[in-house]
Amino acid sequence: MLNSALRSRAEYAELGVDGLIARTTPERDAAIVQAVEELLDGRETVLDLCCGYGRIALPLRKAGKVVRGLDISPNLVAAGKALAAEQDLTIDWAIGSMTDLPYKWDAFDAVICLWTAFHELFGEDEQISTICEISRVLKPGGIAIIEGPVWGPATAAEIANGMRQGPEHRIVTTEHDDDRSSVHFIHDEKSYSRLCAAAGIDDFKVYKREWGGRRRLILEIHAPANS
Repeated sequence: MLNSALRSRAEYAELGVDGLIARTTPERDAAIVQAVEELLDGRETVLDLCCGYGRIALPLRKAGKVVRGLDISPNLVAAGKALAAEQDLTIDWAIGSMTDLPYKWDAFDAVICLWTAFHELFGEDEQISTICEISRVLKPGGIAIIEGPVWGPATAAEIANGMRQGPEHRIVTTEHDDDRSSVHFIHDEKSYSRLCAAAGIDDFKVYKREWGGRRRLILEIHAPANS
């Protein structure tokens, strides 16, 4: 297992489901589900990559999608399974890394990777592997949506106080209201374009939009209609 995956697994084992739920609201989640459904445009089979406890996977299944959820954290997957059972929803759950997906080629109409999950990959090799894997499991004409925070160039103060580190100062530490901190890799149009080029992806776009009451960065990948 790669270092980023180990870090994420340890972080979410400590944070737990309750800690994650405290960082969102039902209203925000409902708005995100609506945005996802609009972007999926009727596509039926969906992989929720880094699905957590199923905050998006469960409502998508309720809406009639065929959903699979994969996450690196056993505790979150266990919670998702329990919630699905309570609601009598059938979802295929798996524990694994986004860098090496346990699915066949052309398996999904859509892949979603939300809530900054992709930004927990710090190595460019991991990032490229994940983009390649997402592209591999998309059916012809499929779509992938990766969502994350919007950040600008590092300031001198951010560099001096250690908030921004790493290559191009793209690794940022964020303090949360629960007195915990998280570390993420910052993406923008330049970095996403570099990753897509390395993965051989031509049809993609990077844009900012309102997303559950926040301004967020979206990478949208389209699989060729005939591949």
